[in-house]
Amino acid sequence: MNRRRFLSTGTAAVGLAAVANVAPTTWAAGRKGPTVLIPTSTSEQIAELKAVAPEANLITCKSAVEALARAPEADASYGFITRDIIKAGKALKWVQQGSAGVETIVTIPELRDSDIILTNMQRAFGPPIADQAMAYLLAFTRGLNGFIVSKEWNRPKEAVFEELHGKTMLVIGLGGIGSEIAKRAFGCGMNVLATDPKVLDAPFSVRELHRPEALTSLLPRADVVASAVPLTPESRKLINAQTIALMKKGSLLINVSRGGVVDTDALMAALKSGRIAGAGLDVTDPEPLPKGHPLWALNTIITPHTAGQSEGSERRRHEVFKENLRRFSQGLMLVNVVDKKAGY
Repeated sequence: MNRRRFLSTGTAAVGLAAVANVAPTTWAAGRKGPTVLIPTSTSEQIAELKAVAPEANLITCKSAVEALARAPEADASYGFITRDIIKAGKALKWVQQGSAGVETIVTIPELRDSDIILTNMQRAFGPPIADQAMAYLLAFTRGLNGFIVSKEWNRPKEAVFEELHGKTMLVIGLGGIGSEIAKRAFGCGMNVLATDPKVLDAPFSVRELHRPEALTSLLPRADVVASAVPLTPESRKLINAQTIALMKKGSLLINVSRGGVVDTDALMAALKSGRIAGAGLDVTDPEPLPKGHPLWALNTIITPHTAGQSEGSERRRHEVFKENLRRFSQGLMLVNVVDKKAGY
């Protein structure tokens, strides 16, 4: 069973990497179970965690300062991942990131170059982010933005109404978010192209799956380009003046990954020239986008990095951590293991 199946059923999944040398006799301070730093949680959540890992010593920390003070006795940490905590946590074997993105922590040398296992929340946020990506797309193609603002019964002469059926979307990054976007686009009758460095088999929703090197040959074919890649040195400013010049004139850009994937100056120039007809952005560079920034005045829909927020996301986050806690306590393989060198 893979990660997608695990997150859709809430049951155990086959892990992606082993937790090296973890056994019931290796816990810090000679305890029977691991000592794990966790953020403030509800009583119901803690009860669920204790149910799957009854011998775990869960230490609730209200801040990074509290977590730092308890780090020397910890075997694992959920959410509290700083250089100081990693350095103080001599017994740390596993850290769980609370988000899908890890670009801010894989640069910590003490973490990157250690044997500490890093896991993230890949796929936990996929459904709502994909919903929002499609919301941007529908707002542009059906002229919804103008109607919401005008609140009048009129048909603007400049409005151009498009349908998604038959159009082509290029999804850059077919991970937890990209695969959900692809499913929704396919359901709307779109032809979906995708690039990904690791996914080997195209899901039913993707007509063509290519390696990242094929990006330049795919951009001219797309009516919509959706970025769902993690931010790494390779993907930083992947959408730049050169790649935008290859995009179909009048195409739409959607970015729900990280702001640094897009060169903001190049995007603004393309919006002004009409090379890109509109951009739906949940992330920007800089972020937060300052009031009065010229990007606001262009044909954009910008939201403040809120696409992943939903009750479902919080439930899936808890389920991922709970499953990993169970596995860690039993010395088993973990899910959502990050390749610290690759950065995702």
